[in-house]
Amino acid sequence: MQETVASALAQLARLDPKAAQTAESALDPLTAGRGLEALSQRTVQEFCWHVLPVRFSSESGEWLFVAESLGRLFTLLDLQRYAEICTSERTRQVLSACSRSHENGVVAYERNMRSSGIEPPDLGELTWGTTLGSAEIEAYQATSAALELAVAAGEVRPGTRGWRAAQEQQARAFLSRPDAQGRSRLDKIREERVRDWLASPSHSHRQQLWPLLGQIIAGAEPPHDAAKALAPVQRLLDYADDGIGLTQIGYISPTVVRELCAEFDWSTTPSPPRSETDVMQLIALHKLLRTMRAVRRAGRRLVLTRRGRQLHESTDALWRAVAESVLVTDGFEQAATETLLGLLLLRSPGSHSRDENVDIAEEARLVLAGAGWEHDGDGAEDGPGTQQVRSVLITVTWLLETLGCVVGRDLLGEGRSKRLTKVGRAFALTAIHLSATTPRASL
Repeated sequence: MQETVASALAQLARLDPKAAQTAESALDPLTAGRGLEALSQRTVQEFCWHVLPVRFSSESGEWLFVAESLGRLFTLLDLQRYAEICTSERTRQVLSACSRSHENGVVAYERNMRSSGIEPPDLGELTWGTTLGSAEIEAYQATSAALELAVAAGEVRPGTRGWRAAQEQQARAFLSRPDAQGRSRLDKIREERVRDWLASPSHSHRQQLWPLLGQIIAGAEPPHDAAKALAPVQRLLDYADDGIGLTQIGYISPTVVRELCAEFDWSTTPSPPRSETDVMQLIALHKLLRTMRAVRRAGRRLVLTRRGRQLHESTDALWRAVAESVLVTDGFEQAATETLLGLLLLRSPGSHSRDENVDIAEEARLVLAGAGWEHDGDGAEDGPGTQQVRSVLITVTWLLETLGCVVGRDLLGEGRSKRLTKVGRAFALTAIHLSATTPRASL
């Protein structure tokens, strides 16, 4: 391979010594010293559209000369596709944007990388992160190489109608393909993310969840009775589809409140309820829909957003969105919710007899105190108080009870068995899986 490059450089030098010298100086950083086998469409585009204007001369004319010299070398090496990238009008446009400002150059680089078809797209089951682990880096690079082959073969035709759907299909098939051990690249990314999530030094309360590693990686499919569990959420979306009247201070109208209480047999004090604030189920559901961005206020009415309409039409999508919303908080509230769900998941189905007198809020407090969370009061305690834990968990426990995720009611009360139902286990696992496998930031 080195002899091939040397021969091509010698041939170029006979035609244009300066171009040969320039191409040789650019080839080493382009291939990272690994030879032509390290070349890919992605590395050539990144070099021409990003590395070149950052690391080489500040003169845009010099950038073009470097790119064109590389193109001439690639032509002599019979790498015509890469030569065309170097000498293309697209490269000229990106370098022109770079000459105007670094910000313009970055925008042009990112836009053209996406439109080239070889940039791995985000999928419903995977959003690429900005801080990548080794498994994710390998998967990203390998997926880009697979997309390059698909583009070259005409299976993905960037710029034509429906090409992005074809690109997603190719990426999904590649990432889901199992290796000799039966593990796909998607599996490896999820495992890497979950392990990093559990081992986070700033979230040591997650240490309790290590016994659930395999279950968290796998997640859980929506149970067969997901629609039944989600019926109160779906019904409130039904109302919002027509527009829910609001009181002057933004509460759901008393008429709708009473209708929902009657439909789902929610007991309230007083009865019948006078306001949304008398119905813990509605307090939790109203907050849920706003957290999911499924509804918005339009004057004195609560109406569906575009996302709300999409969720209204799909039980599976609604299940995922509701579970995801439970852990979209931050700080102490998220830590407390993770701890609650973890403690519930760790209870085996047959262990409830010895848990009759457990106060799960106190149990969660001990875990959080051991993880270093501090009391928010006057410093009289070493960690958060049990009442503090109850107060931040009250809405999520109302939601779990409303959806039938826990046995009985009063999850945070004392002296009762605290167990998840079958649908509750699926819900809790889905929530933790989504939180643990979502990148902290995305591309």
